Amino acid sequence: MIEPESSRVGRMASSMGQWMEAGIGLMRLGVSTLLFSSHHIIDAVRGIARLGHHRIELFCELAGLDVDTVEDATIRRLAELADEYGLDYSIHPPVVNTAAFDDDERAVVIHKYRATLALAERLGIGDMVIHSGHRPCVQVSAEQGRELARRTLRAVGETAGNVGVRLLLENTGWHEHAILDTPGDLLELAESACPPDTAILLDTGHAVLQHFGVVDCARIWLPRLAQVHAHDNAGEFDDHLPLGEGVIDWSSLIGLLAGAGWDGVFMLELGACDDAPRRLADSLDLVARCADTRREMARSQMPTTRSDR
Repeated sequence: MIEPESSRVGRMASSMGQWMEAGIGLMRLGVSTLLFSSHHIIDAVRGIARLGHHRIELFCELAGLDVDTVEDATIRRLAELADEYGLDYSIHPPVVNTAAFDDDERAVVIHKYRATLALAERLGIGDMVIHSGHRPCVQVSAEQGRELARRTLRAVGETAGNVGVRLLLENTGWHEHAILDTPGDLLELAESACPPDTAILLDTGHAVLQHFGVVDCARIWLPRLAQVHAHDNAGEFDDHLPLGEGVIDWSSLIGLLAGAGWDGVFMLELGACDDAPRRLADSLDLVARCADTRREMARSQMPTTRSDR
């Protein structure tokens, strides 16, 4: 059961809409089921919904949501929960390498993505995350890796267009596995290999590991940015820490997005742990503090008027 810290998280979630409107613009808050990945998908979704969140990303590695074996009863229950709680789903496929090296592996990757798209279509989901990929071995250059990714993206993009699901292209791959040399490479992939409506997903933790600069990525990708995967790390591993426990300057990132009037989804993609509700509550606290700071800054910049004497 997902119960500890539930009252605190619920209070934060119920008031977050007011903070969003008053302090950090039009962006919408969401929670990924990755946070509860030790649970069955139904329990994870129900738990997040009961904590007051309505935008939920379904991660297809939770129990019960294997894209090849998911049961009709599970799909029906997810649809029922969406109706019961007014949920808005996005979907994250199982983790595969978009830049697969050989044809057999690429066929498996494309199958997994297409199976996820079929699940999205059944649930009426409008957005599917897709990774940019990573170099399958050090002998493959970054440019060669991007070309491998293009082959997969073109095939999956055609299916996505046919079923009416938008792709959210996420920055993945770092260190010796990186296929993105600059933030501009992700835009080039979207433009050269994906459907025209493909949007960008900024994963904050990945941007740190790619040494791009989280705020710089947001600024560069802003015209096509639809979602942020928000989590933190210390610059070494993809830890998916709560916001504020790593090196990311959240105030600057949120300030940039709010100042631009960004209306995308700020998806908390925190790693699973025994005290998951506390992790969520702590991250919500930080978002609220950023909202308060921005609101105070906005007030201080408002012109003052003096009555005539």
